[in-house]
Amino acid sequence: MFKPKTLLKVVSILMIIGGVFGLAGTALSYIMLPKLTDVPGIDVSMIQSTLTPLNLIMSLVSSVCAAAAGFFGFSGRSAKWVVITAGIYTALLIISVIQTVMSGMGTAFLIVDFIVPALYWWGFYQSK
Repeated sequence: MFKPKTLLKVVSILMIIGGVFGLAGTALSYIMLPKLTDVPGIDVSMIQSTLTPLNLIMSLVSSVCAAAAGFFGFSGRSAKWVVITAGIYTALLIISVIQTVMSGMGTAFLIVDFIVPALYWWGFYQSK
């Protein structure tokens, strides 16, 4: 049990929203990809190369962990589960950024991806 501060509660809500949108986006991308291959004039080879089973699993686990970390951080019931879910989410985020950089598509804006997890960890640290 811990008492969540305002920062942790706000960032937890953002993580819940992001997790839900991540799940919806993953599902839509895998549903819509076969439809895009039928449209003439659209080259979907790059999209198909990134939508591998490993990336699907990483996206699903990351989205579920983000939403779970948001719920645990907002409620303040279990610090152990906050660390587990937020740790998995952060690790998958780092792996995803490394994959993006290694594929040659990395930009300086990838740093923006770390703002919410950093604020979450800082809010959790303040709440302990």
